[in-house]
Amino acid sequence: MSRIFKAAATPLAALGVVCALAMPAAAASGDGPVAMGSNQKVKVYDRSNGYKDYAGYVKFKHKGDWFLTYRQKSPGNRIYVQYDKDGVHDQRKQIDGGLNPGDRTSRNKNLPEGTVYNIRGCVQVDGGSDYCSGWKKFTA
Repeated sequence: MSRIFKAAATPLAALGVVCALAMPAAAASGDGPVAMGSNQKVKVYDRSNGYKDYAGYVKFKHKGDWFLTYRQKSPGNRIYVQYDKDGVHDQRKQIDGGLNPGDRTSRNKNLPEGTVYNIRGCVQVDGGSDYCSGWKKFTA
């Protein structure tokens, strides 16, 4: 019986090594979005009062390709989403969000699977430059 186990152990160990070598390496954190799709949430701040005031957020949800906005406070300044395909900045798209505190909006877009995009949130300022977050990447 022990000869059977010894005879089977060497091929099984070799098979385990082959399987481990055949598996792709996991992506390191910071390598950017993975190809299977990702979610992204961006906080938006209003600076019209002279200080950084949390205005709400914009969000992309991979499942269903939904863009969401939430306006926390400061009525009168609309929050909106801007997004573009990574590396194609002249085709930027905009989705308007809420104007009043508590407003939530959602828009469904059918984006090509596995495509990398950039997203940011902005607060519309009448008669001045809008306040926008930095850009973040997500994968559709």
